[in-house]
Amino acid sequence: MRRTLVAATAVAVAAIAAAVAVTLTAGSGRPSTPGPAWPNSANPSEAAGPVTLRFGFVTDASQAPALVGLQEGAFASALRGSGIELRPVPFRTNAAEATALASGQLDAAYASASSILTDLASPSGPRVAVVSGASAGSSPVNLIVTRAFLSAHSEGVLDLVKGQVQVNDFINHNLLGSATAYSAELTALTGQRLTASAAGMSLAQTRFTDDPVAASLAAMARGSQSPAVRAALPTLYDIAPLDLLLRMEGERPITL
Repeated sequence: MRRTLVAATAVAVAAIAAAVAVTLTAGSGRPSTPGPAWPNSANPSEAAGPVTLRFGFVTDASQAPALVGLQEGAFASALRGSGIELRPVPFRTNAAEATALASGQLDAAYASASSILTDLASPSGPRVAVVSGASAGSSPVNLIVTRAFLSAHSEGVLDLVKGQVQVNDFINHNLLGSATAYSAELTALTGQRLTASAAGMSLAQTRFTDDPVAASLAAMARGSQSPAVRAALPTLYDIAPLDLLLRMEGERPITL
């Protein structure tokens, strides 16, 4: 059965989020991060007019939640009323996406482990935070947001993560529908045609999970020659919005 997130008013979400934030910082033992309290109800720029969220992803099966979510309207539905408009920015390769991220052309993205490590090694310091997992194969794909966007629009990031949780649930419970959505969005974005059966085979070989699989990235970081990567890793994750949504569903929060 497809999961439906608990309906709650903005006030209720803020109250629950504050309680979760206290729990996480007081008793989780996780490193503190420079992210905002969840959610940041001020978000003054959201009240001034629509905000464009430049949303990057690579059009392969490991980042299928992006394509399926766009085709099924999961992100549009989750962001409705937030004052944030999603602008998809598709890429053919991880390297192209990493370059766009480094040059400030994206606000959020599904990113491979290599793209995240590239950001951590940046001479100007890491620009992104991991807010959810997406898929776990030979290396994890995570949903990331820039820290600037996270600080300014934390409620919008909460909504974006809500869309991610919903679309992963859809993929895991409706493979045929997900394959059809993936192939349709792939054609719409790139002109490339892929049968639903071929898409289904690719999706079936990938594990879709909201867990960012931090241990996998940590293992890759240990092999890095960059001290900056190892130093930045403890503050990479800001999964308070994800934990909030999972708690609202009665599910166990993620343990990093």
